[in-house]
Amino acid sequence: MIADNAPAQALDPERRAASEQKFVRILAVLAGLLALVPTLANWRSTPPGSTYLGMQYNLDDHMVYAAWMRQAMDGRFLFDNRFTTEPQPGLTINLYFLVLGWVAKLVGIAAAMTLARVSFSVIFVFLLYRLVRRICPDVYTTKLAMSLAVFGAGIGFTVWHTFGVEFKRPVLPFIRELMLGKLPTDVWQPEGYGFPSMLTNGLFMVSLCLIVVALLAFVTARENSRWVALGAAAMFLLMNIHSYDVLLIAIAVAGLLVTAIVQKQLTGRWLARSLLIAAGALPPAAWFMYVLQHDPVFQARAATPTYAANFRQVVFGYVGLMVLGLIALVARPGSTKTQHFTRTAGALVAATLFVAMFIFAAGQPGDGYFMSAPVWIGAVLALCATLALVCNGNTAWNLAASWALLGTVAPYLPALFQRKLSMGLAVPWAILAALAVGAITRKLDRSTRNLILVLTIVVAGATAVRWWGREFGLASLNVSNTQLHPVYLGIDATAIVRRLNQIRTARTVVLAMPGRPSQDPDLPDLFRSPYPPDLNPILSGLTGVYTFAGHWSETPDYGMRRSMLDYFFRKTTSPEWRIAFLQSSKADYIVAPVPKSFPYLAIEDLSSMGEVVYRGDQFQLIRVR
Repeated sequence: MIADNAPAQALDPERRAASEQKFVRILAVLAGLLALVPTLANWRSTPPGSTYLGMQYNLDDHMVYAAWMRQAMDGRFLFDNRFTTEPQPGLTINLYFLVLGWVAKLVGIAAAMTLARVSFSVIFVFLLYRLVRRICPDVYTTKLAMSLAVFGAGIGFTVWHTFGVEFKRPVLPFIRELMLGKLPTDVWQPEGYGFPSMLTNGLFMVSLCLIVVALLAFVTARENSRWVALGAAAMFLLMNIHSYDVLLIAIAVAGLLVTAIVQKQLTGRWLARSLLIAAGALPPAAWFMYVLQHDPVFQARAATPTYAANFRQVVFGYVGLMVLGLIALVARPGSTKTQHFTRTAGALVAATLFVAMFIFAAGQPGDGYFMSAPVWIGAVLALCATLALVCNGNTAWNLAASWALLGTVAPYLPALFQRKLSMGLAVPWAILAALAVGAITRKLDRSTRNLILVLTIVVAGATAVRWWGREFGLASLNVSNTQLHPVYLGIDATAIVRRLNQIRTARTVVLAMPGRPSQDPDLPDLFRSPYPPDLNPILSGLTGVYTFAGHWSETPDYGMRRSMLDYFFRKTTSPEWRIAFLQSSKADYIVAPVPKSFPYLAIEDLSSMGEVVYRGDQFQLIRVR
């Protein structure tokens, strides 16, 4: 039998492919099952009369998706924003949630989301293998690259917090100072990583699938024109459902262009095919610009700042993969002395830039841009110089290197949506890290190499284990990581959702009290079931009603509107103000907490403000006069 760590030239191609494909099938099934198990377990633990919402992480964001799905279930093709009462034309198109809404009409919203998330997690593994096999020289590095791309992360597991993005528990002073009191991104930013995305968000997984297809198309179109249509379709869908990723692809492909010029690979035919692939994004981009110009609510939503994490959070979120990845830029078998020197120089350029960013991150503003436009362009040019020095004749390898290097600075593009450019950053660094381990250990015996492989996966995958455990922990506490939303919808809220789905009209406005977190008095990083829960995004998501202050990003002037909504329910609010607010908000229903069920809140009994169409122990649904 041929050993997995045998050099590539000694392997029979068919036997190598068979070995790799068997592993990939096992990995895909394993990833899908691990992503599904918490959902099934939490669903089985649903309290009697309650409803399991189907997700634990960023539940309010999932309710935005649910609101689009709910509109699709109602037969709509163009969506509007159900998290505000502002007038709007309703021009949004999202093909992914349109189709998912059709599925939800048969199985329900939570089940449709879960099916899509798990299915695209499995598909992602198979698609990623098509890219990895073009880069990795043997079975050993292929298996390691696939494993790290799915489960790999940084050292967040060593400072793990269930909630928040900053340290709440005591830690060693030098660690707090080194990390600036902020948790690594692998603790709280799932979209940058494989398994956390599989656990938490189907949109991230379908987007990762489309990213891989598009990148494969740009690489493969050099020899094969059949990938042009597939790549253009991927760009079309990606621009429609998760538009920020198109910019990330453009940045990575720009680096690939640099390597193609240096390697004298660029041809007119390849360039023309690449332009055709990129053109797939133009129709949805044109529609995006049209909506941006004609929908003021969408304009306000697009203007919501989502600043990138502090660079030290990023470094510690990928640190092991990044260090090995930089080694992979140099440590490649068969290099001549000249090549080794050139590649070492290129790696030093990248390492120097990252060290400088790490140092200056101490002065990075909490809410603001880390880099100005000229500085960001300078960083990109420095990394393009790295790519020019380290590239080789393997276009797929060059693309992975470009995605890793340029993808690390992409989130610091000075634009409001910059944090969203971190999508899948662990994937290219994982591939490079596997190549480094393979190169460093290639002369060791098989048993030692396999031991190193296992240890690498265990250490790099430790944060994935913490993510998996958090899915159970949040459900047991009945609170999303948002701290304001439950995992299980209580008996009254379940009945109100059912009732609203029966009686709502085309445009129904509902007021519900904003939630309040319930922090454990003895454990500063632990929160319990909110008191009361914020039902606003859940009502918009599951029933399609309009809420006054539904979501931090979807609602224009959310902070102010949330304060007004909270004031509406207070006992000290004057009846005149309350009536005026009802009239200005054009509310049709109020979901009012029952005061005696929330004795620590000074809230008014609002049952006299209309007809009580549902009366529960904790909440009542009131039709406004």
